[in-house]
Amino acid sequence: MVDIVSFREQEFARREKNLVNISRQKLVQTKWNIGNFKIVYVMTQVGICGGTKIILEHVNYLTRFKHQVAIVCHFDKPTWFPINPKVEYIKVPFEQELASGIPICDVIVVTYWRDISECIARGIAPVVYFEQGDYHLFDWEHVDDREKDYIYKQLQLPDFIFTVSKGAATRLKKIFNRQADVINNGISSQIFYRRDMLNKNVKSTVNIVAIGSENNSFKGLAGIKQALGILGTRGYHYRFAWITPDEPKERVGDVYVNPKQSKIGELLRKADIYICNSSYEAFSLPVLEAMACGCAVITTKNKGVMEYATDNKNCLMVEMNDPNDIVAKIVKLCDDQVLKTELINEGSKTASMFSWDYIIPIIVDYYRKIACFKPIREYDNLSKEE
Repeated sequence: MVDIVSFREQEFARREKNLVNISRQKLVQTKWNIGNFKIVYVMTQVGICGGTKIILEHVNYLTRFKHQVAIVCHFDKPTWFPINPKVEYIKVPFEQELASGIPICDVIVVTYWRDISECIARGIAPVVYFEQGDYHLFDWEHVDDREKDYIYKQLQLPDFIFTVSKGAATRLKKIFNRQADVINNGISSQIFYRRDMLNKNVKSTVNIVAIGSENNSFKGLAGIKQALGILGTRGYHYRFAWITPDEPKERVGDVYVNPKQSKIGELLRKADIYICNSSYEAFSLPVLEAMACGCAVITTKNKGVMEYATDNKNCLMVEMNDPNDIVAKIVKLCDDQVLKTELINEGSKTASMFSWDYIIPIIVDYYRKIACFKPIREYDNLSKEE
């Protein structure tokens, strides 16, 4: 069994040392038109989370568009999300540098900043960094100086960077002085879709749903629990469905640990209200999925949700870290069915604009332009395992 903490520490030290000899990738355009091509996604981890889900959606849809796609990772192929069998999955032994598993390809997509320098050092293909947001974007002031220096240097290396929202792009510019293209995430209309409103009519019990792990404090599950406790003392009857990627320390309501995507869609269609209490998100995909399924949404004003959400139009927005405000918004929706219906209808319209069928062709065109470039030289400073 690999000690992941120790492995990451050793990996960081090794790459930090190698980073001294790696400069920004230099590319030259060698083609002007390209048909089908091969894309390799380099993944630091494939555990259950929204960011991983988005990448796996990418590879599945790109395969359907007849492109060759591969995933390179240290971990076993994930089973929690269905991956198209045409996708090549390359598991690299932990004792080898992850980038050593990259095959000949046309585009290398780095999905986390850890791997940028080593992928560029291989000199195989143009590298594009796909930024989905994390603490290095939204909690930068609490990152220690050594890690800040390391992350900053990594972000200077690729010629191409794209991210999921204008908010994330703004943070990339502010912190790292890097311009990023914005390509929004999409949702699967086969899984997340709306049924009729018959089960959304006025009833004595309101069905509330939230998605997120209590281990990620920025998700704000503690605040949602507090709000539900207050709601109960005020005489409102509710049923709470909590969808989480891992087993919580203390269960509240009906807990669904790592359910299938189809089950998540089913739970959202049964719900009246979806609550997002995140202090930060790069895009906040579950909110969009909830809108698609016909939920009235209550959300914080995090940067990710501001990409598509408008207060009192397709959602109700609450203040950060304010359970009482969440309660007030739940009560408002329970007491005002006209407002609730209006929010649901507008949310459905919003969600319809973010189908993968629309987003993936944009990604294909973006990768196609990058695939026309090649590194102008092979790097000699490939990592030596210590």
